[in-house]
Amino acid sequence: MDDRDTQTMSAIELPGRREAWLTAAATLVGYGIILTGMFVVLFVLPYLVIS
Repeated sequence: MDDRDTQTMSAIELPGRREAWLTAAATLVGYGIILTGMFVVLFVLPYLVIS
């Protein structure tokens, strides 16, 4: 294997790693929104209806 091949492969992999972090962040934000909505529907709305 030539040294140029190794440098080229690492240069190609770096943007993929950045995209993975963006995907992970978007997934966490999405789950947070869903969990917040479920919390409001399951706990806040019944509390407001009862009180």
